[in-house]
Amino acid sequence: MKICLTLLLLFTTAFAQAQTRVPRIGILMLELGRAQSQAIKGAGLELKQLGYSERKNFYFDTRNAKGDRSALQAAAKELVAKKVEVIFAPGTRAALAAAAATQEIPLVFVQPGDPVAVGLVKNSTDAARNVTGVAAYAGETTEKRLELLKQLLPALNKIYVFFDANSSASRDRVALTERAAKKIGLQLVGYGVKSSDELKTTFGNLNSEAGAARFQISDDLVESEAEFIFANSRKKKLPTMFNEESWAIEGATAAYGPSYLEMGRHAARIIDQIIKGIAPAAIPIVQSRKFDLTINYRGANYIGLHLPDAILKKADKVIR
Repeated sequence: MKICLTLLLLFTTAFAQAQTRVPRIGILMLELGRAQSQAIKGAGLELKQLGYSERKNFYFDTRNAKGDRSALQAAAKELVAKKVEVIFAPGTRAALAAAAATQEIPLVFVQPGDPVAVGLVKNSTDAARNVTGVAAYAGETTEKRLELLKQLLPALNKIYVFFDANSSASRDRVALTERAAKKIGLQLVGYGVKSSDELKTTFGNLNSEAGAARFQISDDLVESEAEFIFANSRKKKLPTMFNEESWAIEGATAAYGPSYLEMGRHAARIIDQIIKGIAPAAIPIVQSRKFDLTINYRGANYIGLHLPDAILKKADKVIR
């Protein structure tokens, strides 16, 4: 009888513990940049709004590769080994690393582009996936970014676009940008480069003209040399338009890109559904439609730009 009571007690205790298990949300990121920090902040704020309290009814378990791409896969595998309930991956590279590490643990991504194009899902209704999340489909806003650049610089007639000539995705983005530029009467001058050294040489030899600006498409090679680009753009008095708020903070004249804070909030709502037992395949990918215009007024003044009041009033953030 005592043995039966003991077994019953052990079973009851184990069942109670299972019932009260606090969900662990694994966070995987390449680095804690502006985009990642805003996405995580947005997720935390929305989870709180939904009634969650960290360390009370959920835990964040974070893995930060600190910019080391080779460390991402190992970090993803650590989260899988810890059997977290869901992996939250702000950033395309982190999401791809998590998707490669598990097909069982639900993965919620936040990324600026098209999740099908980057290979996160086969299609937006992929029923076999453990992957869902929030995407901004930022490529669709190329024409809008060009229009805003034209409003910033009414005399604009030419844009310089630097891109990785080895990347088919970058070449596609250039073609898309050229079509959008033609629609609003702008000439695109493209510079395909194959290395950081070639980029520096080509950009260093660039003779900027009146009515010209540098327009950034999403490109890893070029963005890896952002500090060089900003420094040389200042020397050449060349305005620059980038595609995320963080670039304007770092030195671009302006940026128009998705709100990672808002995308983080959307991701938290998805995480809430998964914790409550809904399968990722049953949760549609969310298209985030909030985009922010950030203007670096201080930087514009430095290169002698006088920005129209109308565009300054339109900006979501002005860096002074």
